[in-house]
Amino acid sequence: MFNSPPSREHDAEARRARLLQAAATVFARDGFEKASLRDICLKAQANVASVKYYFGNKEGLYREVFLACHREAIATDTPVTLADGTAPDETLRRWIHQILSCVLLKRASSSLMSQIMTHEMREPTACLNDFIKLVVRPFHDELHFIIATLLGRPGVVDEECTLLGHHIIGLCLHYDICRVVIDRLGPPVPKTEAEVQRLADNIADFVLGALVSRRAAAPKPAPR
Repeated sequence: MFNSPPSREHDAEARRARLLQAAATVFARDGFEKASLRDICLKAQANVASVKYYFGNKEGLYREVFLACHREAIATDTPVTLADGTAPDETLRRWIHQILSCVLLKRASSSLMSQIMTHEMREPTACLNDFIKLVVRPFHDELHFIIATLLGRPGVVDEECTLLGHHIIGLCLHYDICRVVIDRLGPPVPKTEAEVQRLADNIADFVLGALVSRRAAAPKPAPR
């Protein structure tokens, strides 16, 4: 996530990078509230004044670390959308696959990012609002548009669409949040792209079946 500069390098960029690397390690271990600037600075071979100079305070340092964890996702993972003309059911499959790949493969490959996010979910900070705005909201909104289209009312995002979106997200995140339990119950949580694809197809089949049934059961508009 962060590149550690040579320990003897004392220029400003190297010192800032050391602080970020050290902070990521300490925040991942202790969370924001319990993390100590003293521990971070000792690990970074820097003084507390450096934190104030580069980041303003502990909150500023944490925000930079937290968002840096997700900067690659922000840059490379644009939400799957209906805009490219793909059929809505296939678009939903791709959306589910994208989310599963993110939480099961990309986050799993970065233990620091995963640990920091775990702390953030338990004890939210102001950074969570930035994370929702930059990362979560675009995916969330696009899912609602996909659901509305599959229900036969394109562009009409109501409470039903929102609730169904939460259900779908919950199905995906279950395999990340409960992975230690699932691994013991079996079959284990996917660890390869092929396994993630199979799981995504399985969830998509289940969700699409439910949406088709819901659309069929919806009251028909009265004839004019």
